[in-house]
Amino acid sequence: MPLSVAIASDSAPDAPLRLRPQQEQMIAAIEAAWAQGQRVAIEAPTGTGKTYAYLIAALARQERFVVSTATRALQDQLVDRDIPALLAHQGLQRKVAVLKGRENYVCLQGLEQARSKLQGRHAGALAQVERWAQSTQGGDLSELDDISHLPSLVPHITASHDECLGQRCSHFERCFSNQARARAAQADILVINHHLFFSELRHRQMLGVKHGFVPLAQTMVMDEAHQLQAIGLKVLAKGLNVGDMRDYLQTVERETGLHARGFAPWHALLQQVQQALVQWMEAEQRLLGPADAPTDVASRNTSRQALVNLHNLLSALVAALQGVAGSAAVVAQLAGQGDVMLQALRQWAQGAGQDRVRWWDSPGFVRAGQGGDLQAHGRYAWRQGFRESPLWLWQALQALGPQVQASSWLGQGVQRWLFTSATLGDDEALTWFAQGLGLRSDHSDNSDNSDNSDNSDNSETGDAPMLASLRLRSHFDWAQQARLVVPQGLPGTDAPAAERAQALAQWLLPHLKTLGGRCMVLCTSTAAMEALAQALRQGLQGQAIGVLQQGEQPKRRLLQAMRTAPGGKTGRVLVGTLGLWEGVDLPGEALQLLVIDKLPFPPRHDVLHAARVQALRAAGRDAFGRYVLPQTAMQLRQGVGRLIRSASDQGVVVIADERLHSRSYGAALLAALPPLPSLDDAALPAFLQALAEKEIRP
Repeated sequence: MPLSVAIASDSAPDAPLRLRPQQEQMIAAIEAAWAQGQRVAIEAPTGTGKTYAYLIAALARQERFVVSTATRALQDQLVDRDIPALLAHQGLQRKVAVLKGRENYVCLQGLEQARSKLQGRHAGALAQVERWAQSTQGGDLSELDDISHLPSLVPHITASHDECLGQRCSHFERCFSNQARARAAQADILVINHHLFFSELRHRQMLGVKHGFVPLAQTMVMDEAHQLQAIGLKVLAKGLNVGDMRDYLQTVERETGLHARGFAPWHALLQQVQQALVQWMEAEQRLLGPADAPTDVASRNTSRQALVNLHNLLSALVAALQGVAGSAAVVAQLAGQGDVMLQALRQWAQGAGQDRVRWWDSPGFVRAGQGGDLQAHGRYAWRQGFRESPLWLWQALQALGPQVQASSWLGQGVQRWLFTSATLGDDEALTWFAQGLGLRSDHSDNSDNSDNSDNSDNSETGDAPMLASLRLRSHFDWAQQARLVVPQGLPGTDAPAAERAQALAQWLLPHLKTLGGRCMVLCTSTAAMEALAQALRQGLQGQAIGVLQQGEQPKRRLLQAMRTAPGGKTGRVLVGTLGLWEGVDLPGEALQLLVIDKLPFPPRHDVLHAARVQALRAAGRDAFGRYVLPQTAMQLRQGVGRLIRSASDQGVVVIADERLHSRSYGAALLAALPPLPSLDDAALPAFLQALAEKEIRP
């Protein structure tokens, strides 16, 4: 396959260009590793053109392959733009499909039920969804981001795997999720996401390898691979969903009515368990509270008592089922399922085991304190429960059965693996990434850095599969295109969010007026985001600059508003939190001032983070240097990378955290960033004024 027909990442689809040297280097590394049966990880900075590079390498094998991403946005970009453009330039015909989780597709059964349940403010939006559902080809809810009230509708019009009725559903033949799976089975190129990949492993573990629903391939490409650790642990975590228990109670009600009517007070038993389940769920929700608030003893006692009450009432129901188990095989089966749930409840009551961490997984609306009206949130109200997992993803993968593990990178079932991202490590061996996944970099034996950039306590690394690694350098000239400013005199990072937000807003206002917007602020917490957005709106009253806040509109619309602002009557400032630290592309004049409110250290209240730190310290290791600092560096690089998106971009990175200069670890964080010449506060106005007067084309 001639390399000269490929297209660069920032070229027009109809303008064939030669490959950049970095793309050729990436393709060569992929082909060399795959030829030797090795897994390969490549860190490729923004603008490298890594998407086209790995697509060319995978297409060259003339075999079916799967690409997995962390975000739905990249899934859509691959299927709608990158893959069709490359296939057209190569003159190739391939069947391409995208597959997402069930909850990304409208459920026709749920839509039918919502019609009779929802009224008032939902009526207009529901009518729009119904009209769309009659004409859409794919049923993907991402097509509906312009409908108001859609987020509040989604719980009612989608179905999780557990909620799906399968062949019992009257809409089975037209089910959009089933149709997407059928297309996936026929595709030469399948695009999935990491959540779905790990869900497939979990599904195979539960039901057997023959019962998978995602057709994997011998060539697997994991883009945005830096997120594999977090997503994999969340999906593979064990626990108990309250929705599973609710479904169990409904099945018991149905089957005892058919096979054991009159043998026990079923209605009363079921009603008591149902009420106890809701009380337990509400007690656990109250324990969540603000992320950094201490949990009071009374709340913990209430939760404990609710759990004990649920266990005892469920135990009474299971005992009644066991008493009539001979009436029908299905009743005996239900008694066994009840025993399993009782064991899970006892497990939750006992606390986490060694080298394991647990948490209550609850939807965002519950964490926001809106959990009182469970019915108002439809099915989402039941998509919660407790979770328990090991500390590292490689441990979760090793716990899978051998046949299931074979479909992961720790097994031998898949011949070719590629992991790629703009940020995978802070050394040539990519140790931060490799060891977290249970892999051993081919640089490890000769790298003096391998002991200093470990992000896990993987004692079995010596027996781990080998990983070839490559770090590409950015072809952007950051030293010429960007500057770094660390403001002086702001309140310390431990000051209240409102105080820091007000001070940072006052510091920013004159610079925003100079540029006419063109700014994005990345915050490390929701509280900081909300406080800063409010302070900026107050300070910019009467100015032709609008403040956009993440969560107030769909992300796609926020970014579109930023892109169309230059040249318009109203400038834009976008304020967001972790959802905007990556996957944001605002080239040219759309973004020239990038502000990071605080160094993105992992939150101390995060249970997984705290457990990892404790485990590393218990092993006598430097938890800060081996885990906290590398993870912070990766997150910081992700955020800073939002600024320079093309060779003509120019701008300023503001990191509003004096610890970057005052603490000993600041040098390590600066070393992880692209080369950024420093600019002091006094010189910033003139630099921004020059940017404002210069036209930049993306």
